[in-house]
Amino acid sequence: MFDNIFKKKNESNSSELITEIPESWSVSTGENNGKPMFVRKNVACDKIAGNKNYSTNCGIAFKMLSPNADGLPDIENEPELDNLEDDIFDFLESDFNSIVPITITTSGFREFVIYTKDLAEFNVRLEN
Repeated sequence: MFDNIFKKKNESNSSELITEIPESWSVSTGENNGKPMFVRKNVACDKIAGNKNYSTNCGIAFKMLSPNADGLPDIENEPELDNLEDDIFDFLESDFNSIVPITITTSGFREFVIYTKDLAEFNVRLEN
């Protein structure tokens, strides 16, 4: 799936140890059930797409408590949403156990698409 999202498989590093997660974010817009949708994609992950160490796809989705009428975050009513996102990236990517290359915001939800190399460790971190 990682390959499909990034539309390329980098054969030269298919099992290479990841020691940094490059960042270069793009934002795409669209609609989901008549509501706006924003997809943020770390296009720099093209460089590591296809890495066999990150073959397990996971996700975390949050229902927003106070979305605006379009189903998007209302930061004034939910300022902790940005902090929560920062914590997810820090907690999951800090030692390269997981990579979070995509976030999707639409219809009162924010979802983080995650690839992990150790599902048991991902689950421990998720419980914590």
